Amino acid sequence: MRRVAASRVYFNNKEVNNDRKEFHTNHVVELFDHVIVNHYPLEGEIAMTEWLGGTIIISERHAFHTPKTLSIDEVSEISIDKLEML
Repeated sequence: MRRVAASRVYFNNKEVNNDRKEFHTNHVVELFDHVIVNHYPLEGEIAMTEWLGGTIIISERHAFHTPKTLSIDEVSEISIDKLEML
C-alpha cells in the first residue's frame, strides 16, 4: 500500500457524486496497485506517508498528481492524460 498526501485533493467522479466536483485541503490518499482504497483529512504527521504537495486529482478510483496547486476551475480544464498517475 502507498500513502500520499497533498495540499489539495479533488474528486471528479460523475458516478459517485452526480458530477459535483469535491475538494479537500491537506488530505491523505491510500492506494493499492494504483487504485484508491481510502482517503481522509491529514490531521497530523502520519508514518510512511509521502507528502507530494500540489494537487491530486481523483477520477474513476485512480489518482493523478501535479506539483502545481490548482483551483477547481483549473482542474476542470486540465487533461489528466498529461498528469502522472500515482
